[in-house]
Amino acid sequence: MNSLQVMAGAQESLVFTNGSLIQLALPYVNLHGANLMGRDLRQANLFGANLQEANLIAASLRQANLRQSTLNRARLQRCNLSEADLTAAHGNEADFQRATFTETEAQGIYLYRSNLSQATLVQGHFQQAYAPEASFVAIEGAGLDLRWATLIQARFNYARLPGANLRGANLSRADFTGADLRGADLRGAHLQGVIFHQTCLDGVNFDD
Repeated sequence: MNSLQVMAGAQESLVFTNGSLIQLALPYVNLHGANLMGRDLRQANLFGANLQEANLIAASLRQANLRQSTLNRARLQRCNLSEADLTAAHGNEADFQRATFTETEAQGIYLYRSNLSQATLVQGHFQQAYAPEASFVAIEGAGLDLRWATLIQARFNYARLPGANLRGANLSRADFTGADLRGADLRGAHLQGVIFHQTCLDGVNFDD
């Protein structure tokens, strides 16, 4: 039997005995350290859930509600978060390597020192994200919206960011070595100490 047992409150335990948890509704549930590897959680309502240190490797959270959830130090490699809502979620020091964030809503998300290397963030909405020292190495980020984000010392080495919106972002000491920023919007961005070594800057808008 493929079962999952989680604590939903001080005295309550919930057990699920199949792989699919589509449209599961467990707002504010405590899933700290839970093993959800490969689980199908499409359209799940996990508003405010505690997923700290959870194993979500290769899970599907497509169109899930993860607003204000806690994902600190969680493992989300190859997780599908397309069209999910991660507004104001906490994902500090989480591992999102090769995860998919296509058209994901993630305004105000916390990603301090998180690993998003090789992730797909095409048309993702990450306005006002807090992601100092995060790794965006080799991401696919065409049309990514990072307006007003805090990206101090973030690493964008070899990232593909054509048409990305970085207007007003704090990019102090960020590294864009080998990145593709063609047609990106950097108006009003803080660029102190930024590394643009071998970066494609064709058509970039720096004028405020």
